[in-house]
This record gives sequence, structure tokens and C-alpha cells, in this order.
Amino acid sequence: MPSRSERSHYVRVPAPWVAGCSDTGLRHSTNQDALCLAVRGDSHEAVVAVADGVTTAFGSEVASLIAAETLVEQLIRRTGSGEAIDSAFTQGFAAANDAVLNAQDMPAACTLIGAQIAHDVIVVGNVGDSRAYWLGDDGTVSLLSTDDSMAQARIMLGMSRDDAEASAQAHAITKWLGRMATDVQPTLVSMPITGNGWLMLCSDGLWNYASSPEAMGQAFYGVGGGGPQQLSEALVSWALDQGGKDNVTVVVARIER
Repeated sequence: MPSRSERSHYVRVPAPWVAGCSDTGLRHSTNQDALCLAVRGDSHEAVVAVADGVTTAFGSEVASLIAAETLVEQLIRRTGSGEAIDSAFTQGFAAANDAVLNAQDMPAACTLIGAQIAHDVIVVGNVGDSRAYWLGDDGTVSLLSTDDSMAQARIMLGMSRDDAEASAQAHAITKWLGRMATDVQPTLVSMPITGNGWLMLCSDGLWNYASSPEAMGQAFYGVGGGGPQQLSEALVSWALDQGGKDNVTVVVARIER
């Protein structure tokens, strides 16, 4: 895990097929995003997480770091002992919430998204508005996660994504971990792996500039090729070039059948 000083910009590469990059951005003094990555031995299995501290809550850089690390540890332990994946995610998010609450005298808050990559399936769980995208080699791009936000609520009522995300309080989140959280049950989605492609997790520091699957696909493929490390760093740099108004964190995993 990075120290406070290292969090201005850092890269993690636990295996050649998965990597992550996080950066403070151009307008904030601290990086309240965090990532945690773990790969199981030589297998093509991994657990990854991205957390985004709630800016208005003091100490959110601590909350995000603890939440991401706790979820990854919990998923590794629970699924390794044979616990059902739905239960592992539910209990993992509950443990992450408890860890955030117990970390400081005045608990902070954060979003959290995590993914378990197995041989034939990807499972994603999230609370808040950090996201997961699938970018297939066949050209399909899918938003796997569902935001817990006012914008998403308006989308579900029929408003277009562009209008909803430009509306008042669009980025106000309706679920989070930590201080004053009332619902930490993650939204889960499973995606069978039927072809090659990329799984990407990111904070809103990236997707603010490319929210729809179509826009994200253009950004992803527009930064050029390369492996996971090159792509994660290039996407962070791309977000900075767009204005870098928030902390930016990107995790990329290459999935091949």
C-alpha cells in the first residue's frame, strides 16, 4: 500500500495482465482515491478494488485506502474457504464499512467497487459511483456497475444519461461506506467470460469525462495500445489532459479465454 507522500501518483502491477494507476489530479491537494490489487499465484485469477473518498468528509483518504484493502483481503479469505460469492461480497463490504468506521475518531466516508476475476466469470460489487466497464475485443463496451447516485435515479425514471449527469446534484451519492452510512449492501453483477477483452475499474475522476460506454470505448482505445500498466497510466494521463478536476484511479485487467 502507498504511503501518504506516494499517493500523489502511483502504479501497481501485481502481474503482467493486471495493473492500476492513481493520481491526485490537477485541482486537489490530496489523493482521496485508492486501489488494491491481488493475484492468486500463477493463475489468471485476481481480486481488485477501487475506492473514492467523499471529499466533504475529513479523513476520506484514509477511508478509501482501508476500504479497498479490507474488501480485497475479505474476498480472498472468504472465497478461498469456499464461501459463496454473493455472501463473500456482502460480508466483505460490511467488513470494509466496519473498518472505515473504526479507523479514526471521526469516521470518514467513501465509495467502493470490487471485482473478482475467475476462470470463467467476473463478479463485480459496488456501493457508490465508482465504476466497472467491460471492453471486449469484439468492439462491445458495457457498463457493468450501477451507480448509487441522484443521476442514476433520474436515468431510471427515464431521463437521458447526458441530461441526468448534467442535472442539479447529479453526483450526490445515495449509498456509501463509513460515516452516516445506512445501507452498505453492494449491488452485484456477474458476467460470464465468453471472449477476450478488458475489465476496467475506475473512479469518477476518469468517467466524468467519458461516462457512456460509447464514450469510454473511444477514450480507452484512443489512448493507444499496450499492456495493462501502459493503459492504466495512459488513461490517467488522458483524464488529466481533459482537466484533471478530480483524483483519478484506473485499474485494468486483460481477460483471455
